[in-house]
Amino acid sequence: MEYLRIMILSMVPITELRGAIPIGIANGLNTWGVYVSSVLGSTLVAIPLILFYRHVVKFLRDKMIFVNLLNKVDVKIETSMKKMKAASLLGIIVFVGIPLPTTGTWTAAAIASILRMRVVEAFCGVFIGNCIAGIIVLLLSHAIF
Repeated sequence: MEYLRIMILSMVPITELRGAIPIGIANGLNTWGVYVSSVLGSTLVAIPLILFYRHVVKFLRDKMIFVNLLNKVDVKIETSMKKMKAASLLGIIVFVGIPLPTTGTWTAAAIASILRMRVVEAFCGVFIGNCIAGIIVLLLSHAIF
């Protein structure tokens, strides 16, 4: 039951994986159980977020809100589509993998939606990034506790 709480805590945008792992370690839970439940929770929330953010971007386009910004992004994507697609997967991995504030699953899902990445690629990038960030946070947590 405690691992389920850690998993749910890793889905919340304020704490995400970066807060769930130290909380689980501080509560004396098994290290690998905390790691796995945090990575799973933080990654599972990515698919609904990507799909939700796509609807938000479409809504903003339809209502002509931020249309200039969205048009500039579209032009950039169209002019360098191959480079952008190749770099976007690696970019999502690095973005999520560096455990800093606001560089988690929620922000990466928004970026993937704006860049119109395929859901599978975005999900893989978030998963690999969460694995990397989880290991870094786990090591830091053990050094502190």
